[in-house]
Amino acid sequence: MDLNKLDLFFAAANSNSFTQAAEKCNVAQTTVSKYIAQLEDELGMKLFYRTTRECSLTEAGHAFYNGAKELVRDYDDLRKQLQQVNENELRIGIYGEFFDLSILGSFRKTHPDIELKVSFDSRSNLYDQLKRRKIHAVLIPNILVAEALKDHSLRMVNVLSGDAFLYCSEEAAKKYGSIQGVINNLPLVTKSQELSYHEYCRRILRRSFDASFEDVIIVESQAKQSLLTKLSQGFSIMLEKEAVDTEGMYAYSLRGDFNETLQLYYSIKHVPASLWTFINYIKNSDEYKK
Repeated sequence: MDLNKLDLFFAAANSNSFTQAAEKCNVAQTTVSKYIAQLEDELGMKLFYRTTRECSLTEAGHAFYNGAKELVRDYDDLRKQLQQVNENELRIGIYGEFFDLSILGSFRKTHPDIELKVSFDSRSNLYDQLKRRKIHAVLIPNILVAEALKDHSLRMVNVLSGDAFLYCSEEAAKKYGSIQGVINNLPLVTKSQELSYHEYCRRILRRSFDASFEDVIIVESQAKQSLLTKLSQGFSIMLEKEAVDTEGMYAYSLRGDFNETLQLYYSIKHVPASLWTFINYIKNSDEYKK
């Protein structure tokens, strides 16, 4: 039984006419007749007495009318309850590991009434989930944004910008004599598997230092990234907040050259109250205001 078509039944029952029901619902009379016949076949009983000009409910029709009204009310109540649950839930997908995400924790403390759920996945999967409304928004660094996330139906909010630094060991700095020497002789140590990110780093370093690296070492964590950098097995590009263990390392500021911003993408077709609350929280927070 299609609940969306019950209006045809109610219209016929209230007007005692298939013709008037069709006019009220803006459909053909044959559509009303066919739907009532299908409904009667499904239930296995007659719902209407029919004459050439009018119709009236049978005893079974009256019972179905009252039960269907109650069913529709229960459905509407359930739908409203589910919408309320959805309004109090915020689902965010995250891609990349380059930013301090403490804003999520502070938002949760400020708005305990909103249930915050985060998930990690590939960029393509997160975009697909966003389109299918499985998640409300995606957090992703601007340098990892693909063409798919530039969909005209999406909107973007800058969440946080970080100052990037190039880190190398004191030993490497002495051995190669300059930042150009470090870049030319050591691989980039990074947590990103994105080739586009590696190429972005090459392009920035060529432009800023007229130097380039050949190899890339991909690690799983910031701890491994720092360790390999300290052991002079490579150099790293990290945000200032991300680099928490820098003893024994030199830091070269890339401010003005390496622009990395954490961005929030969401669909204008699906903006629940919980997401608006989060967006306003971002815009009104001094730490994250842009």
